[in-house]
Amino acid sequence: MNLVVTFGLVLVAQLVTLATVMTLERFWPAKPQQRGRARNLGIGMVVLITELLAGSWLAPVTTLAINSAGGGVFALPVHSWWIVFSVAIYLFATDLGEYLFHRAQHAFPFMWAMHSLHHSDPSFGTSTTIRHFWLESWIKSVTIWLAVGVLFKAPPLVLAIYSVLSFYNFLTHANLRLNFGVWSWLLNSSAYHRLHHSAQAEHFDKNFAALLPVF
Repeated sequence: MNLVVTFGLVLVAQLVTLATVMTLERFWPAKPQQRGRARNLGIGMVVLITELLAGSWLAPVTTLAINSAGGGVFALPVHSWWIVFSVAIYLFATDLGEYLFHRAQHAFPFMWAMHSLHHSDPSFGTSTTIRHFWLESWIKSVTIWLAVGVLFKAPPLVLAIYSVLSFYNFLTHANLRLNFGVWSWLLNSSAYHRLHHSAQAEHFDKNFAALLPVF
């Protein structure tokens, strides 16, 4: 029951975040608004429903399931300031997995066949965040997310903080004039990730970062 309530709360938080960033796009767009939001939202709802049925909706949920089954070689502490260290380690490990998975999506034809749905959006914006093929999260659950759960035993507080931080993905896909300039190697931004979605040949296979461009 607690898992269902948690899923509901996170889903509501995601929808609120999506609506907020979409509102910001209207007032501070990086390029003229284009159509396609309704289609992206429809695809996103299908993805959310199938992920709910799969029982593997988010990386933290997979970690929690693996840990509950006895997985987790390294226990992440949460007492005192150790919580900062634990969140950083979990974020770093999960983001590295996301980066490697993203590279594989562009390298292997069968994975690109799924990922191309995300890249085929002609109107890049925050709704593009949820424009994914429904099977992708299932594959992540038995690959990168499973690996993180096997490596780290993460307390619920660490998983909750990571879940909130993951909402930043809505900003990286947003049609906003958000650019960190010379500091772009520290944290992904909409300007940085927009190049990854560019249709220009010189930008192909660039900027694979999810949150941390250091990879």
